[in-house]
Amino acid sequence: METLTIEIKDPKARKLIEDLVDLGVISIKNQSNWVDLWNKLDGKLPQTEPDLTEEEIMAEIKAYRQEKSHVR
Repeated sequence: METLTIEIKDPKARKLIEDLVDLGVISIKNQSNWVDLWNKLDGKLPQTEPDLTEEEIMAEIKAYRQEKSHVR
């Protein structure tokens, strides 16, 4: 048995595939697309705080650099 992933570009092709399923020649295994997979994974990830502004990022970098310069 061979498993293929196909992309249907024409609705008529979908009908042909369904006819082959009805004849028992093939079976369809539902496979999620990347967007569905990402949304499922993203829902399991911890939620982060809202995006930082550029100014906040620069302030964090400056504070980090100052902290590291005092350690030396």
